[in-house]
Amino acid sequence: MNKLAILIISLLVISYAIAVEKIPIKNIDTNDLTSELQVTPKEMGDDHFAIIWWIPNEFWEASLIQNAAISDTDRKAMMNALTDITLLVVAQADITDLGAFQFYSKEEIQSNMFVSYISNEGREQRLSGIKTLSSDLEVIIGVFKPILGAAMGNFGNNMHFYVFNDKSKTSLRLLDPYQKGKIIFKLTKRNNDLLTAQIEMPLNSLHIPRNCPNGKDAHISWLYCPWSGKKLKD
Repeated sequence: MNKLAILIISLLVISYAIAVEKIPIKNIDTNDLTSELQVTPKEMGDDHFAIIWWIPNEFWEASLIQNAAISDTDRKAMMNALTDITLLVVAQADITDLGAFQFYSKEEIQSNMFVSYISNEGREQRLSGIKTLSSDLEVIIGVFKPILGAAMGNFGNNMHFYVFNDKSKTSLRLLDPYQKGKIIFKLTKRNNDLLTAQIEMPLNSLHIPRNCPNGKDAHISWLYCPWSGKKLKD
């Protein structure tokens, strides 16, 4: 790719980032955000289940700032502990003929898990996992895991946390949910079948809603209304 093409792409990315209007963190609907962040592989079948939940810092910040019981000091301390990393929660299980779940351990999932980021320019980069966690981050995960267990029972107890680096070589954030790109997730079943899922960005729930001329919601990534073919306003 020549320098002129790279410059044009850079300008398009910059103009896109400026044109789209973000929802203030305090007004983000965390339920809508969660629905975009949780994905299931399409190849599961009836004998298997897997769920992948990417938790970017926007989720934490919105949840904390909307909780009046959490002080600004505690919120800032938690966000500092999450700097330059991103969290992934995965649960995976085989399902018996009688409907029982045979869950995978954290180590079993991790040994066959592949996570990568594809930029808007098509460059793919595998995400590097972090094994040695800070004491503050261990506290955060230690608090969050029992909450999942209390809310979802045995299923929640078998949702495993993985920590990935979120800092690129240019010192910028790698996984920015406001920018175009996609995260690719690959898991493997015990019979060696491959499972794939992805999250496309930008995330719709982080932006001011737009509408097509017919009044239907328009996803933030759309340039044209799929019903009328008309160009959408920035």
